[in-house]
Amino acid sequence: MNTSDIYREEIIDHSKHPRNFGKIAQPDLHHKEKNPLCGDEIELFVKLDSHKKVKAVAFDGAGCVISKASASLFTEAIKGKSINELEQLSAKDVLEYLGLSELTPTRQKCATLVLETLKRGLKNYQQKTK
Repeated sequence: MNTSDIYREEIIDHSKHPRNFGKIAQPDLHHKEKNPLCGDEIELFVKLDSHKKVKAVAFDGAGCVISKASASLFTEAIKGKSINELEQLSAKDVLEYLGLSELTPTRQKCATLVLETLKRGLKNYQQKTK
């Protein structure tokens, strides 16, 4: 079995059995985004600890295999990260979490929907806490 097969299996597993799927009551950061091109939808919930680090994270929504797997892997990866670390995340990071170096532009939109949701949620959170 080669490396790309292992990554494909992991993507399928995270899509069928997403980690952190659900909602969090009274999240500090909450935002919902939709990819108008394909209909994928992600709603992200983040609870911060007293040091403003991710204490708990969950997502809800529906979408393709890439979108769902990306959200699952992404939510696992951001646990314990500070707001500053969250702000630094890029599309490249999301692709690394997926174990993919490249996707078509359309599929990249699917993969990075969770990142876009986080970034807009962070912007809203920071405006609220100013």
